[in-house]
Amino acid sequence: MLSRLDFQSNAVIALLDSDVVVEPSQHPDLIQANSDIEAAAIWVNTTATNPKSRRVMRKEVERFIFWSQYTRGKQLSQINVMDVNDYATFLADPQPRELWVSETKYPRKHEQWRPFAGPLSLSSQRYALMQIGSMYAWMVKGGRLKGNPVGLVRKPHAPEDNTIKRLLPEEGIALAFEAISLTKSPRKRARDHFMFSLYYLTGVRTFEATTSNMSSLKCSANGTWWLTVLGKRNKVREVPISEELYQDLRLYRETFGLPPDIPAKDPTPLLLAANSKLKRAHTSTVLKAIIEIMTRAAGLAIQREQFELADRLSEATTHWLRHSCFSHLAKATGDLVMIKSLAGHSKIETTSRYLHTENDNLHARVVQTLSTPRLK
Repeated sequence: MLSRLDFQSNAVIALLDSDVVVEPSQHPDLIQANSDIEAAAIWVNTTATNPKSRRVMRKEVERFIFWSQYTRGKQLSQINVMDVNDYATFLADPQPRELWVSETKYPRKHEQWRPFAGPLSLSSQRYALMQIGSMYAWMVKGGRLKGNPVGLVRKPHAPEDNTIKRLLPEEGIALAFEAISLTKSPRKRARDHFMFSLYYLTGVRTFEATTSNMSSLKCSANGTWWLTVLGKRNKVREVPISEELYQDLRLYRETFGLPPDIPAKDPTPLLLAANSKLKRAHTSTVLKAIIEIMTRAAGLAIQREQFELADRLSEATTHWLRHSCFSHLAKATGDLVMIKSLAGHSKIETTSRYLHTENDNLHARVVQTLSTPRLK
């Protein structure tokens, strides 16, 4: 039995080098890769719409390739239905644990790096198989393979709950701003205040803000401000910017030594690193900064014995601000069409998850209508 899997020398990393002979399908091979691993790399690079999608797709196919080679001694084109079925079982509990799992997040090329951080949840198992199945379907469509073994295996099904849970109440948002106001560095305080306001007031995705420049803001003919963002599937949309948020931006610019008003074609990144070098704050930097704010806000909640709120704040990330924005708007307006446009959703069903009003009304009407006598 293997005592250690050498993930670093494996050809998956380079996405090259495999001499497997693939039986041709009845369709012409439009992919024309030299190996299964190279075909997988082409799938990732030609179908991913943004860097985040590319990382997720690569992670899932890389895990599957490692498992196929180390436990089955097979290439992707040699995998059958029972192999996929066994892999689905493996995802629920990767064993041997010492070979596959590391709870510590090591750098990708560290010798202690492992493909898994632990067993996958039902929804994550399903997602993994969906990604792998999508790759196989693409290879079949491209004429490289004759069939998709993943399509014949029943995928794990997690109980559906479409309501959004990862959001903060308004008092949680207020505590976060209080935590920001206590920041000692003027630059960091101004940047964090604008950044937090931007994510909460507009609901933009993390990468939509980190890839934008100051020049992405434009003033319309009637004097209102709009931010142009490039979202998922390369969709461009206009996001309204309130006068208050724009004033936060002007103060933020002045703190960094910039003129308050934005010059035409200003190449300055919209979100800056908290120093004086005017460098872009990348997604990882923003995520770390938001988590730090949430952690300090949780500390304030604990001081005030708001323990449930502290728990929520301690779990919150940037995406919670997006959910909070739409949920609070839905509660205040009930206008799903407006929120769909703001969010950049392609389907109204996605937006409807933010409308909690029906549940609130149901609870109120039931508990106010029905009662039983109190025990004395």
